[in-house]
Amino acid sequence: MSLVALSLNYRTAPVEVRERFAVPEDQVGELVSELHEMQGIHEVVLLSTCNRTELYADVEQPGPAIAKFIGYLSRFGEMDQETLSRLLNRYQERDVVDHLLRVVSGLDSMVIGETQILGQVRQAYLIAQDHLATGHLMNYAMRSAISFGKRVQTETMIGQAAVSVSYAAVSLARKVFSTMSGKTVLVIGAGKMSELTLTHLRANGVAKIVVVNRTLENAQSLASAFAGIARPWEQLAESLAEADIVISGTGAKGYVLTETMVSTALRSRKRRPLFIIDIAVPRDVDPSVAQLDGLYLYDIDDLQGMVAEGFALRHHEASQVEQMIEDELIAFAKWQAEQQVVPLIAELREKSFAIQAAVMESLQHKLPDLDERQVDVLRKHTSSIVNQLLRDPIASIKEMAKEPGGGDALRTFARIFDLVAPPDETHGVDQIFLQKTNTSSDSMRTHSLTQASVLATKPESGETPRSRVSPTLA
Repeated sequence: MSLVALSLNYRTAPVEVRERFAVPEDQVGELVSELHEMQGIHEVVLLSTCNRTELYADVEQPGPAIAKFIGYLSRFGEMDQETLSRLLNRYQERDVVDHLLRVVSGLDSMVIGETQILGQVRQAYLIAQDHLATGHLMNYAMRSAISFGKRVQTETMIGQAAVSVSYAAVSLARKVFSTMSGKTVLVIGAGKMSELTLTHLRANGVAKIVVVNRTLENAQSLASAFAGIARPWEQLAESLAEADIVISGTGAKGYVLTETMVSTALRSRKRRPLFIIDIAVPRDVDPSVAQLDGLYLYDIDDLQGMVAEGFALRHHEASQVEQMIEDELIAFAKWQAEQQVVPLIAELREKSFAIQAAVMESLQHKLPDLDERQVDVLRKHTSSIVNQLLRDPIASIKEMAKEPGGGDALRTFARIFDLVAPPDETHGVDQIFLQKTNTSSDSMRTHSLTQASVLATKPESGETPRSRVSPTLA
């Protein structure tokens, strides 16, 4: 059995290709079941987001299995196999686990360190599990990876620093207000940046959203997307007095919020702070209002500075995650090496207790006067002798299997006790995982934050892909 993975992602394919292979969540189970029924496929998990479609599997033979997967995906995405094959990253053995850990930790995301992907991996695994498509190996790999992703989020700051202007704006707001609950947001203008900022604010629990725009229809369109209220331009001053957080991005040539207007609004607020984010260029807010008591003003340069700091922090934290991945790979390698011992231990125990049972039967024939209590005492004591004799050899072979040359140790162990020897390709932990099987993981380590900041307009999320019929199995 071998671990394999295939990945079609934002690095290998543009969005117009990725969307062809995006699998709606309500169809994932059906596809997983069909993939699992293929000959030579023991376990399989299908992950599909707006930025990636990936298969993780335990298979009989990597080459034939990968060919079957590519054929299946080509039918699903209606793309010829040769073209699709060029767009796929392939992973085997150690690199499968390495890649999976990078995915759940956010290192492989378009926006490095984003956290939503962990939940998406967990959901993909649960669907596969519900459809009986996972077993011993994939269960352990997926559960370990999900647990690892949680550790990364709690033990590092890779997902906490702002890496977008809209997220930076919300981060600043959280510094001013202890909670977003019960706060009123005023949006002046109805542009894309205002919409992105509103998305983050809504996720943080703001109570009320008011949108004011010179074109009321545009205000109504944005407000309806967030269950907010649209107001005409003439009600700007009134709305300003009600707001706790203001997002202004109109693109007007002059100041939309003057010092006089803001001063008037502050007087009616009875010392309640007012937080203004000016995301417009040229600026919407007269910079002199920053001197007013109770007012917090930030412009686009302030936000861009936070974004730059955020990328620097995530880059710094990524190095810590890299080391955590290496440690996790070693732990997984040792676990897999231990699994090679299980059949030998089971056979040894079965053989030993068969001998003990034969001895007990012989004793009962030679000592027919033994009563039931005496037989039971003898049985318990002989069982105890067997267990004590086996304890040290079993403990030793478990440790030896996790060391370099573990495969040779297993075969020697089998010869000593006359057991079925592991196959020659059983190498032990040193050659299973600790040596890389290809260079794909190395290239992944050079993930460019600069590239990510250019490409990233949103984290991986559940875009609703077009409905697609499951391909017919060949």
